[in-house]
Amino acid sequence: MKRATRLSQLFDSIATKLHVITGGLSVLLIATSPWILIGRRLAPNSSWWNHWHVYGGLCCALLAVALSFHVCRQGQWRQFFPWLVGEWRQCWQDISGLAQGQLPHSGGKGLLSVIAGIGLLLLLLVSVTGVGWWLTQGGEYALSLRYYHSLFADCFVAVLLLHALLGLLHLRDFFD
Repeated sequence: MKRATRLSQLFDSIATKLHVITGGLSVLLIATSPWILIGRRLAPNSSWWNHWHVYGGLCCALLAVALSFHVCRQGQWRQFFPWLVGEWRQCWQDISGLAQGQLPHSGGKGLLSVIAGIGLLLLLLVSVTGVGWWLTQGGEYALSLRYYHSLFADCFVAVLLLHALLGLLHLRDFFD
């Protein structure tokens, strides 16, 4: 029993850092992506940036899956994906509050949590298409997966920026 408790404590310790580590690696991958030049396959003589992006992206994909398990553990998914069970009330309250000039509070099943959930889904889509692109190198689906990887990455960047700005709203909660 002690071993299971230690393992659980170790997982919880790592899981609390997953958000920051995954976010930081995502930002590094996004920031360096303009220097990436990969088409249908990763050429053996590709630049260091290309190799770093591919293998850093694979690490980020693993972290994204671990973060998803952490978020969805013990029913927490209901906070980030309340729309999956038809719970829209708090999100609609936040949206109507915005129309009246009121900023939403963090936590619960409101707008900020839904945006974080959408960001997680987009990160998973970026990960799946990136890993798929890597696995199908040189194949007929490689360029299609590259297109979707870039599309989902662009959407993820927009939601990540929004998530970061809204995260600053969370600081407001400490002063209320």
